[in-house]
Amino acid sequence: MTSQGVGTLTAGRGNAEHGREGRISGYVLKVIRESTGTTQERFAELLGLDVTTIQGWESGRRPLMAISTGTYLSLRHWLLRLGIRARLLFQLDMALEADRFVGYVLGTEPGKARTEDHPLASWVITRPFTDLVAWPFTRTAPSTMAGAARGTGRRGPVATSPSLLPDERAHFFEHLKVVAERADAGRADGMLLRRQAHYVAGFDDTADTADWLTTMQRAEERRMSRAAGWTPSWAVVRSGAHSLARIGDREGLQHFIRVHLADEVCEVANLNYWAYWLGEVGEPQSADTFMIELRPDVWRGTELLRHLTGKLNSANPYLDVVAHTLWALVMLRPSTLDSQTVDALRDAAARTLDEAIASAQSQRELEAVIYALRMIHRG
Repeated sequence: MTSQGVGTLTAGRGNAEHGREGRISGYVLKVIRESTGTTQERFAELLGLDVTTIQGWESGRRPLMAISTGTYLSLRHWLLRLGIRARLLFQLDMALEADRFVGYVLGTEPGKARTEDHPLASWVITRPFTDLVAWPFTRTAPSTMAGAARGTGRRGPVATSPSLLPDERAHFFEHLKVVAERADAGRADGMLLRRQAHYVAGFDDTADTADWLTTMQRAEERRMSRAAGWTPSWAVVRSGAHSLARIGDREGLQHFIRVHLADEVCEVANLNYWAYWLGEVGEPQSADTFMIELRPDVWRGTELLRHLTGKLNSANPYLDVVAHTLWALVMLRPSTLDSQTVDALRDAAARTLDEAIASAQSQRELEAVIYALRMIHRG
């Protein structure tokens, strides 16, 4: 890179409120650098920058959020020229969105957050975004980034994920709990905020949050019982059941499957949500109503089938909803199956049945899936 690139890459300032946060995008940039097998010094040399700039970006002390759009695009273009894979650059883009959200939460008092300003009330979040936001709490790298870093010979303790200080963690989850409780159930964006704040709060592993999740789920179940079929509360209960399963309460998820996936509209809503969550629905959605408004034939289902098949194992806390969604997908969309996926799904379903961990309903559904696959293969 020429000296002209230095001026391009270091100029500009971003939004003051959210630009102060940069730990997630900085860590993603660190993984991107390490995927090339280069040190910070060599990386800076390749980009034509001072090493302190790279160090500041990677640590979050000089957040990528604080540089101009043009500056960021210049950085991105140079990374492409260095051979960085597109999927890692996508993670960097999404990490900026995650930093914006974390910056908003850390910079806003729990009782002063407004629905119309809140990032969780503006769009239906996706798996890549959620995996990045959860990273500082779960210490689990997003699947698309796992194993990307090759290491550069650095010695001493090395952080394995972005991190928040204890008081920041406490503030983060307190903020989410308060906005979930105060969100206006009479507004679509209020219900979206409630559902998503409820879900993200589930990444806290404290006993207090586990109790809070249970209390919130009971309240939402009562609200939902006053309506029939799909409602925005249905989406909240769905997310709540997943949060409870994550902390070890699988009965809540089994109850949701038995009671709230009992008609075709809700089955389609569940499939549409999975397809969106995994990126098969490309357009961002601003409200949960897309679950019942979207025609299922607008997404192929191949990525959904592959993902669910890979998650069909006894260690997965979401095993029962994975088994049920696979059953619904095979029954409603058999066109997603081909010879390769048939073999993989049959093997995974048989193995899961042998482990005898799934609920009785899930076992019946997996047996039905195996039978359907056998009939398809004969045909």
